Amino acid sequence: MDKNIKEQLKQRLLKEKAKLSGLLENMTNEKEFNKDKVQVTWNDIGDKEEDNAVEVAHYQDSISLERDLEVNLEKIENALKKIDKENFGKCVKCGNDINPERLIAYPEAEACITCASKKRN
Repeated sequence: MDKNIKEQLKQRLLKEKAKLSGLLENMTNEKEFNKDKVQVTWNDIGDKEEDNAVEVAHYQDSISLERDLEVNLEKIENALKKIDKENFGKCVKCGNDINPERLIAYPEAEACITCASKKRN
């Protein structure tokens, strides 16, 4: 893969990592994230039954969002590690090169399109 493209992807990944980290930090008031532990804060709205229902719904949504953000952050961190180790763009399933167009569209991709398609079936 062209070094310029790889550097551009690295910068994109770093920018996205900072964005996701900021969102998670705002949600959890934490600087370290653990995808195996719920860290989102509970918002106490009030004591009425309607308030409690809103609190629970908001908390459930926040847990789901936290998990999604943590999973995406982990994928980004893995891609950044691969860039540093010089094995970025290799399919984890078959070992072949991942198409550069796929990486431009989705730099966190760990599998080539052939192997990724097999996973869905």
